[in-house]
Amino acid sequence: MNSNPDVIVIGAGLSGLTAAWQLAQRGHRVRVVTKGWGATHWHSGCIDVLGYHPIESDTPVATPRDAVADLIAAQPHHPYALVGLDGLAAALDAFATLCRDAGYPLHGTLDRQWLLPSAVGAFRPTCLAPETMIAGDLTRHDTEPMLIVGFERLNDFYPELIADNLIKQGHLARGTLVDTPTLRRQKIVNTLVLARLFEQAAFRAEFIAAVKPKLGKAQRIGVPAVLGFENAIAIKNELEAAFERPIFEIPTVPPSVPGMRLHRILTRAIERAGGDIRTGMQVVAADAEGDRATTIWSEAAARRVPHHAEVFVLATGGILGGGITTTYTGDVREVVFGLPVNAPTDRMAWLHRDFLDARGHPIFRAGLQVDTAFRPLADGAPRYANVHAIGTTLDACEPLRERSFEGIALATGFAVAHHVQLANHSTSA
Repeated sequence: MNSNPDVIVIGAGLSGLTAAWQLAQRGHRVRVVTKGWGATHWHSGCIDVLGYHPIESDTPVATPRDAVADLIAAQPHHPYALVGLDGLAAALDAFATLCRDAGYPLHGTLDRQWLLPSAVGAFRPTCLAPETMIAGDLTRHDTEPMLIVGFERLNDFYPELIADNLIKQGHLARGTLVDTPTLRRQKIVNTLVLARLFEQAAFRAEFIAAVKPKLGKAQRIGVPAVLGFENAIAIKNELEAAFERPIFEIPTVPPSVPGMRLHRILTRAIERAGGDIRTGMQVVAADAEGDRATTIWSEAAARRVPHHAEVFVLATGGILGGGITTTYTGDVREVVFGLPVNAPTDRMAWLHRDFLDARGHPIFRAGLQVDTAFRPLADGAPRYANVHAIGTTLDACEPLRERSFEGIALATGFAVAHHVQLANHSTSA
């Protein structure tokens, strides 16, 4: 895409890529401008819709559909309230279809929650999970222990710790480490190295030979989420046939291989639909004429580079994503358009004294107030008619504590494409 795009999406996390995918599919000339890849590379690779409601609850949500409906009724400014339950369901269905067609199916519905093991053996509620993970569902109780398999020299994945914590939660589990000749030849062993190795038939044969003597009566096998980048389902099926038991991936610390799989599916869908993705461009400023933004500017080695479009979608993330920054003097600002941020005005109120305070920290709820078309507000009205904000740039939610990060990203990215389409039709008419 050499000419100016219709729409520029700023940011390449899950919300930005979702918006770009949907807009490109609807016939818009879309360009994604980003300084680098977003949270797909460090999240689990599942789609969390709503893990806890009320947010202070210690009991995970059992039925996301009912919990989201309750949340919408209680919090009318929450992103889910702006999207609506039907809009959320449509976004999830569309994304699940995209992944299925790419040969990487996600399983789950809004009517039930998976409980899957984390990298430390805790349970984590999620709505949609890749087929490579669902055999780890902790709502199932085996009569024989599951076997958790780790790799020598793979840091931050400790199978015995995972097994011990699963046992404390009432599950039967044991952990073991394996090594292979190929692994011993690697200078380093990390998730990316292992994912590449699992694409090789010779390494899979070594792994099978190393694990088989350790199986015992285990009814299922958990492994780090490293079963390849491109052929994870085929690799899982091959291992299950060899072990005659289900196998499941457990998310690791970043970088997230399952998250990178979803990222590849989305970026390929954008490019197939004619979209354009440009990385290494940190957007730092914008120009406007009246109530319309006209240009964004990205940093370059010698000068700033302008990017023009009719519509801009802000998907830069909140405090944790760098789309909102703070200063020691107490200022909180949105970094591209200088939009007003809803945040505590007293810097001393940003954080509670206890780092692990059960109430969370107010600063992480900072975000942009938007109207029903996701246009950021200033003094109660849209600041720009052609700027929309999505994902964790929004206020009135706490995605990490709610366990709603991916659900909000998908739902708002999907919804904004609809609003841009409606606006385009209105202008044409």
